[in-house]
Amino acid sequence: MELKPLSPRYDVVFKKVFGEKNIAVLADFLKAVLDLPADEYQEIRVIDPHLLRRHKNGKLGILDLRIVTKNGNSVAVELQVAPQPSIWKRMEYYNARLLTDQADSGDDYAKINRAISILISYPILIKENKEFHHNFVKHDKKTNVTYPDSSEIHVLEVQKAKDAEDSPLVNWLRFFAAETAEEYAMVAQTRPAIAEAWGVVQYLSGDEEARRLAEYEEMARRDEADRQKGAYKQGLQEGRQEGIIEVARNALRENLPVETVVKLTGFSLDEVKRLAAGFPR
Repeated sequence: MELKPLSPRYDVVFKKVFGEKNIAVLADFLKAVLDLPADEYQEIRVIDPHLLRRHKNGKLGILDLRIVTKNGNSVAVELQVAPQPSIWKRMEYYNARLLTDQADSGDDYAKINRAISILISYPILIKENKEFHHNFVKHDKKTNVTYPDSSEIHVLEVQKAKDAEDSPLVNWLRFFAAETAEEYAMVAQTRPAIAEAWGVVQYLSGDEEARRLAEYEEMARRDEADRQKGAYKQGLQEGRQEGIIEVARNALRENLPVETVVKLTGFSLDEVKRLAAGFPR
C-alpha cells in the first residue's frame, strides 16, 4: 500500500523543504509573499533560528526559519499548526527581536534593517473576512500614511486559499494544504519550485526516520491538546504541568530536536535542556 505523503506542517518536512540546501525553493516562496526588490532574493541565507537573550534571565526565542536577504533584511517564517491564544503577542515579540538582535548598545541605528515576519497558519485566525493574506504594518490611523521603513508581519491562512483564484502565493498555500499524492502532483505542475518541494516531500515520505519523527510529533500535539482540555475542564493546573513535562520527556526519548519540543510544550529552551539532562537517552 502506498504511504500517505508527509505534510510540510511537520518540522522535519518544513525545515528540509525550505532549508539551506533548497535556497531556490525558499526564494520562490518568499517572492510570492513579499514585495521586495528582485535583487533581494539573489543572495539569501538561512541562519541560526535562535534569537539572542538580551540579559541573563531573558527569553530565548526559537523561530522555524530565520533568513537574511542580500541587503540585510531579516525575515522570520513561523508555522502555526494548532490554535494558540498568545499567537499575536508571540509574533509581535519575535518581530521586535528581529530588530533588536541586529544591533548592540552603541551601534548606529542606521545599520538596522527591516524586520519581516511571516506566519503560515493552518487554523483560521482572522474571521472578519475571507482574505488569506494580511500584511500588517504601522500606519497613521488618521491619514493612513505608513511609517517609514516599517517592520511587517504577514499572516497567511492556508484554509482560506483552497478556493482562491490561482496566483503564485495561492499555489504555495495549496502545497501546504495538500494531503494526497494527487493534490501534491496537481499543485506541483504550477511552479518548478513547488515541483522541487514536492520531490523533497516524496523523498522524506519514504524515509523511515522522517516518518517516525513526524508521527511522534503528531502524537505529541494530540497528547498536549488532550491534556490542555482536561486541565481546563478540571482546573488542575499542576496536573497539566506534569502532563506537559511527560510529553516533553517522551518527545526527547524519541530524539525529537529540542527546538521541536520547545514548540510542542511552550517550555523554554533551557527548561527542555534540563529535562533532557535528567534521564538517560
